[in-house]
Amino acid sequence: MNDTYNFYLFPRGKVGTEKMFLCQSSSLDFLGAQGFDFNKVFKEGISYMTEPVETRLRENLLEKQKTQAKEKDAITIPDEHKTFVEDVCNQVRQFIDDNKSDEMEIEKCNSFVRLLLFQEIRARFKDEVLIESKILENKTRVLKVIRIKSEDDTKNYNAQKNEREWEELEEAVGFSKVARMISQSGKLVVGHNMLLDILHTLNHFFQPLPLDYNSFKEFSNCMFPVLLDTKYMSSLPPFKDRVNSSVLQHLFSTLSSKPFSIPTVGSLEGRGYRRADDKHHEAGFDAYVTGLCFLAMHGHLSRMRGEEHARPSATSAVLKPFLSKLFLCKTAHQDSPYMNLAGADPTPSRDHVFHLTFPKEWQRNDINQLFSPFGPVTVQFVEDTSALVALSRREQAAGVLRALQARDGVALLPYSTYKRLIHQTSSRSDAASGDCKTVHPSEIKARQVLASNVSPPTPQSSPVPVRVPRERTRSVPSPAIATPPAPAHPPVLAPAPAHAPITCKRTSSGVFQTCSNRRRKNSDTADTDSHVSHKRPNTPNNGHQESSRTAKQEKVKGNKKIIEKFDSESKSHCVTAFKESDSWD
Repeated sequence: MNDTYNFYLFPRGKVGTEKMFLCQSSSLDFLGAQGFDFNKVFKEGISYMTEPVETRLRENLLEKQKTQAKEKDAITIPDEHKTFVEDVCNQVRQFIDDNKSDEMEIEKCNSFVRLLLFQEIRARFKDEVLIESKILENKTRVLKVIRIKSEDDTKNYNAQKNEREWEELEEAVGFSKVARMISQSGKLVVGHNMLLDILHTLNHFFQPLPLDYNSFKEFSNCMFPVLLDTKYMSSLPPFKDRVNSSVLQHLFSTLSSKPFSIPTVGSLEGRGYRRADDKHHEAGFDAYVTGLCFLAMHGHLSRMRGEEHARPSATSAVLKPFLSKLFLCKTAHQDSPYMNLAGADPTPSRDHVFHLTFPKEWQRNDINQLFSPFGPVTVQFVEDTSALVALSRREQAAGVLRALQARDGVALLPYSTYKRLIHQTSSRSDAASGDCKTVHPSEIKARQVLASNVSPPTPQSSPVPVRVPRERTRSVPSPAIATPPAPAHPPVLAPAPAHAPITCKRTSSGVFQTCSNRRRKNSDTADTDSHVSHKRPNTPNNGHQESSRTAKQEKVKGNKKIIEKFDSESKSHCVTAFKESDSWD
């Protein structure tokens, strides 16, 4: 049986923090075309918040309730408000004396005047009335005065007020409770092309995403230890050869025909979907179809293993190859088929990447023209006379060195050789102290010349040429990590601090934590970096050496960042595809 829900979410600002929204017009147009109910989102949407925000609000509310009985310094009433405040106080006095009703409302006024009225009415009629704020149906706020009939009225009112404030906070936490309960259950979570779903879920219902890629994977795996992406599952044998398109609708259509079969799943009256329903892109229906696709693929694999009636289980051998692996989008998928949240990512081949040295006057078009016999290329400049070039047609890589090594003025190295030389540079820098000698980019160029039997280009007058900004075309993606401008001197890489072991745990509320050693290490590193960045040269005699050493460090760091563009083994940063202000539907 399928019991499906659609949750319309909207972050309420009444208790939590206010949020700003950026809306993409084409996205709103698409949602409208699919029958999305915008009125329901804004009028009835369920609130949500992250765990750190919830913790802060709970602490603030607890402190507020502890101190609300204490006397506060009186606010001086401005002259322009004295008449109005006095008139209202006279109305309250008359309300008390008449004794005809138990409540009265005070006409609309701004927030500052309401604060003045709170202060004066409580001071003048402390044991006779209670005063509270009331929100009308049209969202306007008025003041309500309540007659005190006995001492118990005051006690009951304060207790009810405190309880109501806690209930409002629980309501503001809203859907985050559902997400955290799913996380704490440890059950198998199935989705289709679910990387962005995981990003949004973690960032909006748990806590802000870590900036470090490996920390993000640990965080994701801690919150959802058993994930399965049906898009990744369908991209592997025996489904790969039969699935022409892994778009959810197309995948469902493919799995509905032999040799596959969609199981029959009933639905509760008014609470689920049927296969005949045409409600694609509605959250609940897409979840229903994703579940059917998962059951169809699991059933097919089980039959191949001779397990005709096997039930899906996160511990089964059938599902083990697919767990905790998220399908990557088309561009990334060409390089790596998936993101492994529970372990190391696959190491892609870099046989199609080359380090190119070229004349200083060359531009991107010259490089594209040089490699034109081998198809489109992606160019990542290292400096103004060198770049990393990646072939789109990887099968053409074998003939590149043979065809281009005889060209005058250029030199080529396979990426593996270039990477090894850069790592040698880093190792020498780490092992040396003081003014150590490092492998300069000119040495790499010289080795390229020896490797390709091409006469070396004319040495530059400066150890490292000044970096010239280059215009990037739309056809070539921008680098994931920007390369810093080349300094004026050769680099020396400072030894990187060793990472402390990471301890991941889930608290009772579902928050992800790491060990304090790691935070201290990051803090120490930040302090050190800050100290170095503001440090003056030691003495005039050693000033050139000091600046040269800093420049060397920056240069090698820049080269290592270039490698990160093409090397999945290097540490990279998790790129967030959304902002905190993005809406969630």
